[in-house]
Amino acid sequence: MENDIYEVDREEYKTFLGQLDTTKTHTEESWVEQLHIIKIISNKSNIHLCSRVCDAELEEEHYFIFNYPDSDERVIPRPTLQIRLNSHEEVQDFLNAISKIQKEHEHD
Repeated sequence: MENDIYEVDREEYKTFLGQLDTTKTHTEESWVEQLHIIKIISNKSNIHLCSRVCDAELEEEHYFIFNYPDSDERVIPRPTLQIRLNSHEEVQDFLNAISKIQKEHEHD
């Protein structure tokens, strides 16, 4: 694909979307062979801001950011917490901690 230089990972794409004022953009969807293409377009300038391309055959998604919106087309992004667990043991410890906290709150 000729747009490889604009490709970003899913998290970067989600962060970008979180900064867009959805009242100032619109979505255009199309199919090209097995590719489902979802474009986000600025209402103000009609500039193609970003795209998500879903390959139905390969079951893959690719994310692209082409342009940044004007400052009046953005909102302050909400902070998010990301927890990365790298092993089965870490996942189990995390779930045990949540369970313990829930049980403590049930007794309050």
